[in-house]
Amino acid sequence: MRTDIHRPSAPEFNPENYEFVTCFDLHPEQGSTKNNREIVSRYVSQGYKFANAGFGCAHCGKNIRYAALMLHPSTMEMLYIGEQCLTNRFQSMTKAQFHALRENARLNRDRIAKSERKAKFTADHSEVQLLIDYVNSKSMGSNSFGFYGNGFLLSLYEQFNRNAELSEKQLSSIVPALEREKRNDEIAAERKASKDALIQAGVKAPEGRVTVAGKILGFKQWDDDVFGPQCKMIVQSNEGWKVYVTAPAGSGEANVGDEVTFSAALTPSQDDVLFAYGKRPTKFTITRKVNA
Repeated sequence: MRTDIHRPSAPEFNPENYEFVTCFDLHPEQGSTKNNREIVSRYVSQGYKFANAGFGCAHCGKNIRYAALMLHPSTMEMLYIGEQCLTNRFQSMTKAQFHALRENARLNRDRIAKSERKAKFTADHSEVQLLIDYVNSKSMGSNSFGFYGNGFLLSLYEQFNRNAELSEKQLSSIVPALEREKRNDEIAAERKASKDALIQAGVKAPEGRVTVAGKILGFKQWDDDVFGPQCKMIVQSNEGWKVYVTAPAGSGEANVGDEVTFSAALTPSQDDVLFAYGKRPTKFTITRKVNA
């Protein structure tokens, strides 16, 4: 039989003698109760002790999960009080905090269930783990703004995180996309190595009017509102540097891959020693046709 002053029938019970501290989820499905313990420890260090053992409501004795931590300064006791007793007896309504605790518990249950579905789906489809490993290897931060890889693969990863599954069509696209990405990385690495070797050898784009001999890498065409149709071409010189220049007269029969010569005034790029911009090209000649 209870004889403490916190019981409902105690004649000395007075709700005004209690101080509300905060609300706790005493049995969270996920996460730590470290914050709860730190708050309790703070009051224990001041000399407080719990008025009851266990996690039941110290007023009515009912088992509870969501509790208000209350202080009773005159006895230096701490109590866990359930929401109903807090509302009906202690007149210290904190519906918002209790609602937040229940909502957080629901979200944690959803997160756990989703995490379990993702783990099972990944275990059943090994290509998903390959996708996860790839995205992690290309991520510089915690979100997509720090991602420097393939956008399509990132979109699959984000869909998997949202839905905890992927369609058969999406699953079948992962490995081919990863293989293409691997090959692109290899090509990029080869180009970088080749470029580094040229720089180490002292190669750089010249300045002034020079005769360029090299291979056409591509064309770019567009309509300018002021100057009308425009066409530029990129040529890689036999020495290894590149030039972006207006397509000269006579280049209409040229194709990507053709070897050509022409004269142009070059201005080296400030950002790349192996790149220059050309203007006023003349004396254009195709020295070897790619399909000849």
